[in-house]
Amino acid sequence: MRNDAVPGSYLTFTLGSATLKWAFTHVTEQQVLITRDKRPAGRDVMRPHGLVAMHFVGRFFIMQNYYEDHQLWQAQLTEEERELRKLLKIVRKELSHAPEGSLSIAKQGGRTWYRRRFPGQAGATYIKHSETSLICRLAQKRYDTLLCGAIELELKQLQAGKLLAFQNLAAVYDGLPELWKPFVEPHVLPDDMFIEQWLADHQNTASGDSFKSKSERIHAMTYRELQVPFVYEPALHLDGYGTVRPDFVVLNVRTRRTFYHEHFGIMDDPGYCAKALAKLNDYHRNGYYEGKNLIITMESSLHPMDPDEVADLFRHYLL
Repeated sequence: MRNDAVPGSYLTFTLGSATLKWAFTHVTEQQVLITRDKRPAGRDVMRPHGLVAMHFVGRFFIMQNYYEDHQLWQAQLTEEERELRKLLKIVRKELSHAPEGSLSIAKQGGRTWYRRRFPGQAGATYIKHSETSLICRLAQKRYDTLLCGAIELELKQLQAGKLLAFQNLAAVYDGLPELWKPFVEPHVLPDDMFIEQWLADHQNTASGDSFKSKSERIHAMTYRELQVPFVYEPALHLDGYGTVRPDFVVLNVRTRRTFYHEHFGIMDDPGYCAKALAKLNDYHRNGYYEGKNLIITMESSLHPMDPDEVADLFRHYLL
């Protein structure tokens, strides 16, 4: 396979008994549009999701899956609305079983005092330190009430076409007084707690190996510079392929979305290229698509990786 294609030229990949012919045509900003001709007739080998495109960025290839913008946006809004309504239902159910009254916590004279106030009651009743369960339930009630308001506001934002901002929901717990936090279990974790849990979950499946290539080291260094949480070589099962170890699993902290990152580093080797395309096809069959939950980078001897372009790509997806 030749990577120094010029506008209008064709690159031909052989995959099994079928041939994929990719036609390159220049458009604006060095973008190269790819069309597909499949043989033999009637056999769809790649089954790409939406329009697949490849960019020449300097000497670095970025393969990206272009979705129908409107459909992707609507699907994401629908998914987030469904998750929010599910969470709202859970929180409201908790509130329906919450104890009557409200809680106040104050520290005076080196001691912490817990008081319970009932609706219409002038004074407050002291709660014994031994009544930990009651203190927790009243503190949780206050948090759940505030969270319901934040969820309802986010639902209005979604209906206006704005994507969910997890930080607004996480801020409910962050905004509680420090004396309250030990008694509350947040439904939406603050960033630091979420990252810690995310790392622990994915590190359990990591290979534990060291970086195997210069490109992997550059990727890891870039993730660290951008403060993007990542785990090297996590285990991921793909139906029809088996267990794979993508180069990285990474987290967009702002959206709480997880991406798997695969780097294909010898794309001028026809055999390697064919295996890479087959693997990419299996990712698609298992619901992993570029731009949604998958990042694909690639390079060849003629077009080695450009670290600056890598950083731009990661910023686009992960910040």
